Amino acid sequence: MALAAPSAKLQALLKDFQQIASMSGYLNHSFDPPQLRLFFTLYGRVMVTSPAEGLAHTPKLQAWCEALSVRLREGSSSAIMPPQVQVSAPQTLPDGRDYLVATLTFNTKVTETSYLRIRTAVLAAYQDAVKMREAGMGPEAPDPAPVSTPELDGPSPEGETPHPA
Repeated sequence: MALAAPSAKLQALLKDFQQIASMSGYLNHSFDPPQLRLFFTLYGRVMVTSPAEGLAHTPKLQAWCEALSVRLREGSSSAIMPPQVQVSAPQTLPDGRDYLVATLTFNTKVTETSYLRIRTAVLAAYQDAVKMREAGMGPEAPDPAPVSTPELDGPSPEGETPHPA
């Protein structure tokens, strides 16, 4: 029995999610028609002045990851499985700068009718990782943004109407 080819819509959704993931991580996938299985890796990187400062920021970075994980689950109506979080020990770049990295790995299944909530939650998470990378972990560090709900926010900027998850 031959496997059904993924629909053009699922292939287009994959490209959309790949663009999002390229912001601050990467994405693996598999087609399981009529679903698309997505395996995300998101990196939250923070530059620090020393390994000691990195150790001091580790609990705050862990808390940031946990808040982001909750927002991913809530924003996707629990379609995204609970993320696995790993915060590295402080590391040194070849040029002598130090940094911390938090890695969140999570997965979900997307169908043609359930993608909008997942896309919104994933996009917000990757945008938060970029903001944190730019702002650092100082007092002005951004908290992960709350995920908006498409049903309340209206149509997406692309003019698509929201679909229930």
